Amino acid sequence: SDSSSSSSDESPARSVQSTAVPAPASQLLPSLEKDEPRKSFGIKVQNLPVRSTDTSLKDGLFHEFKKYGKVTSVQIHGASEERYGLVFFRQQEDQEKALNASKGKLFFGMQIEVTAWIGPETESENEFRPLDERIDEFHPKATRTLFIGNLEKTTTYHDLRNIFQRFGGIVDIDIKKVNGVPQYAFLQYCDIASVCKAIKKMDGEYLGNNRLKLGFGKSMPTNCVWLDGLSTNVTDQYLTRHFCRYGPVVKVVFDRLKGMALV
Repeated sequence: SDSSSSSSDESPARSVQSTAVPAPASQLLPSLEKDEPRKSFGIKVQNLPVRSTDTSLKDGLFHEFKKYGKVTSVQIHGASEERYGLVFFRQQEDQEKALNASKGKLFFGMQIEVTAWIGPETESENEFRPLDERIDEFHPKATRTLFIGNLEKTTTYHDLRNIFQRFGGIVDIDIKKVNGVPQYAFLQYCDIASVCKAIKKMDGEYLGNNRLKLGFGKSMPTNCVWLDGLSTNVTDQYLTRHFCRYGPVVKVVFDRLKGMALV
């Protein structure tokens, strides 16, 4: 089980902002209020070599364009002379760098035509997705702890809770500070799926003037055992009797509606 200690910052919710952008945190992320698809920043690559396989094209396009920024996926569509590739970036500035650097570019001996792609980054059966972008519960680094980096110096416990609570039940938030200034935080959810949702939706988004850097936090030692999938007829006394064989049980916190408990 992984955990993080509670933040000592219990002050009333304050806006996460800078003096240059006097807006409350709730207004800094207007596009994230609804569960709508994340805006994509892709390029369309045409005039691909006909004899190359889809696999070699996906691999080649990934290595050709990753120099301009973080590539989230590479897709191949169509066939023969009509075949084209889509390369999606995490940030808009990376898409723009790729477009500016691709005029007259040769790829596998062919002069490719690169234009901006207007459309969503939908999943495709014929795509390559880097390991870091395969954010799911089976990721080798997956934990129930979310790492939140590049915080603004005014970020509070309540700011983070207000922004991230819609992705799942929050167990704890621990903001790490240097000389009293927030640097990064660990936010622990009830399940890994909530961490995955938060990373997919919020990584690279602005909070104030800073882009958030999200990832899986490392598992940390704790004196709690987290249980899920408990039936409603299980009691606190039963859990205490069951686990006291391993050592003294100090407390049992049982949420019967969710079928979860902390021992």
